[in-house]
Amino acid sequence: MSDITERLFFALGLPPKTNEKNDGNLKPYQQLCRLKNTVAAEMQGKPVINNNLHITLVFLGAVKQQQKQRLIANVNQIIAPQAFSVSCSGLHYWSRSQVIWLDCHAYHPVHQQPSTALQTLVCLLQQAAIHSTKGAVSASVSNQASASGYIPHITLCKKVTSRPHLSSLSQQLDFHFQHFGLYISETIKTAHGSDVQYRCLQQWALAAARFNNGSY
Repeated sequence: MSDITERLFFALGLPPKTNEKNDGNLKPYQQLCRLKNTVAAEMQGKPVINNNLHITLVFLGAVKQQQKQRLIANVNQIIAPQAFSVSCSGLHYWSRSQVIWLDCHAYHPVHQQPSTALQTLVCLLQQAAIHSTKGAVSASVSNQASASGYIPHITLCKKVTSRPHLSSLSQQLDFHFQHFGLYISETIKTAHGSDVQYRCLQQWALAAARFNNGSY
């Protein structure tokens, strides 16, 4: 049983919760889905499944069951940074992975100033992963942290084989985050073959950010 592995990653989930009628992310999420489908059609790429839209925090890869339990226990001990918001305004292209992505910049939800909370969260999760896993997973996370640095982004579409002409959005998209989660990547069968779906295994709260009305 201990040899069974799962493909895991930490992320900020974008699909709004269905039980929260006043979820402030609903409208920008709907706009994001339309943008993603439009870009994929224009660039002849493969759009990401709506429910798979996310901002990766730390990619872990194949993780054994015992490692996962240690990881969750360590994350439970983290003093999470304050909740933050993210603005997205520009489209970009990575030729090596053939994906079009949307840039993300964190800011304080009240003061509207740039926030370091996202970078702090990533560093805390990287350290938790390194201390919880041994061997390839630890090396992978270490290399991810030190190679080119962390670039927060939302992947919109894949398999774009030629470099497209991209520009900034006419109106930026803003998302507000109060939680982060541990996700699993699972292979599923579709009418067009196979694909992957991302499922949240566990969620953790960020520290509350106080708005003028006393809540976030």
